[in-house]
Amino acid sequence: MVGGTGSGKSTMVQHLNLLLEPTSGEVLVDGVDARGGAGASSGGGSGSCSSFRRPRSSPDRAGGRGLRPRRMGLGEGEVRERVDGVLERLGIGHLGERVPHSLSGGEKRRAAISGVLAMGPEVLVLDEPTAGLDPATREELLGVIRALRGDGKTVVLVSHDLDEVAEVADRVCVMRDGRIERVGTPGEVFYAGAAAGPVPATVRVAAPLREGHPEINKPVSFEETLAALKATLGQ
Repeated sequence: MVGGTGSGKSTMVQHLNLLLEPTSGEVLVDGVDARGGAGASSGGGSGSCSSFRRPRSSPDRAGGRGLRPRRMGLGEGEVRERVDGVLERLGIGHLGERVPHSLSGGEKRRAAISGVLAMGPEVLVLDEPTAGLDPATREELLGVIRALRGDGKTVVLVSHDLDEVAEVADRVCVMRDGRIERVGTPGEVFYAGAAAGPVPATVRVAAPLREGHPEINKPVSFEETLAALKATLGQ
């Protein structure tokens, strides 16, 4: 989900699991009213959704306290199994017993995401998870997002960084003034706005090429754009 400051991105996603409650209308997650109690806050069941926002510190020890799943009333054995499993899947098992203040910014964010994933949500909402990270740590966290998507997890990513979105999204929603302006595949959305608004650097490079080379279609990611450039150069 992308859009300018004040466009309504964070407000939208905070409604998904009732961090904010609507004053009118409905909030449906997988067709289920988020206020129905079956899921959003508990982290389980149809339509469940858990959110992650940039933490000042990780809420528990990365590998063991499991405060989030404990709040769901799970037994100690299941809590430990869930937490350990998520830590290993995210490649941060080595952080298991370290305390929050000893973690780097990127480690804190991965540990915080692990706490949310241990709750077993069907949908994971990440609100500006890479903001303020150095390039290497940012790429590591994007790798986590790609891995989650590869595992079949639905990830809703809120970001101001269109280049970042170009690398991980398979659908893009553009918001403006509290309303959805466009939604579709990255190619559909970014090439529709190439002449009228901000787009990823890859689209700025590839869009002019399409006039003489329609066969390159609508590349968005770096790898797609590189392949398109090689095709136009006959390499």
